Amino acid sequence: MSPTAPQPVPEHAAADRRWLTPGVAGIGAASCLADVGHEVPTALLPSLLTSTLGAGGAGSDRGRVRRGAARFAGGALADDPARRRTVAVGGYTATAALAAGTGAATSVWQVGALRAEAWAARGLRVPARNALLADIVPASAYGRAYGFERMMDNLGAIAGPLLALGLVAAVGTRWAIGLSVIPGLLAAAAIVYAIRRAPTAEPRPRVPLRIRVRPVLRGDLGRLLAAVAAFEVGNVAATLLILRATELLSPDRGLRAATTVALGMYVAYNVAARRPRQCPPVVPPTGSASADPSSFSPSA
Repeated sequence: MSPTAPQPVPEHAAADRRWLTPGVAGIGAASCLADVGHEVPTALLPSLLTSTLGAGGAGSDRGRVRRGAARFAGGALADDPARRRTVAVGGYTATAALAAGTGAATSVWQVGALRAEAWAARGLRVPARNALLADIVPASAYGRAYGFERMMDNLGAIAGPLLALGLVAAVGTRWAIGLSVIPGLLAAAAIVYAIRRAPTAEPRPRVPLRIRVRPVLRGDLGRLLAAVAAFEVGNVAATLLILRATELLSPDRGLRAATTVALGMYVAYNVAARRPRQCPPVVPPTGSASADPSSFSPSA
């Protein structure tokens, strides 16, 4: 009896096994490092405003509104493969510089302006990054690839406040915020690494940018977005939570100890908020990035 000849491995199965490519790893590293660079200034913002600049309170991070608008506009930019790569690199670089620049601010309005622009750059890059991730993995592995990227982002959200604790004790608030530019720029380098390992973008004629709202709001997706919007309205800015904890703990523990405890509570908050609760994106049969969930943030 002759031995059975080995069966050929289906092409899609072979592609599934190699979904964790250098490009996917680069995007995951970019998400992790960028969140570290974002969380350090976020965790130390109340201390900068109250202790360093002498402000009476912290703003509510209205720059998040700019992030939402920029993310929506970024979806249209991400439809173009060439634009999405430029926007991704520029967004990561601008976010790093603007967020770290708050450490050199001398007034509250400067902090607010820099934070708002950093949020806008952060929002603009997200659809481009997600579309880029869809470019470099097979459709059958989207769930694993996006799950890996979200895992790395969540690791950065936890590591950032922990790094802030060590930096503020070693070099003070301003320098700690300024040094956050390092992981931010490393994130930009990681996204460049991922782009260089992505397939060559197919040339296509430039078309006018179009932002379509009505198709997004129809059907089940519109109801889901309404629920997300209701949640975000009641989602208190993390800086206010840190500030309130610091104010309550300062009379008994002193400002330095209160700040340390408040940052530790913020780490616990991030651990609880980032627990697994997301579904992989569903890819529709169209080829447009504006209809592709990769144009939107999986964190929603």
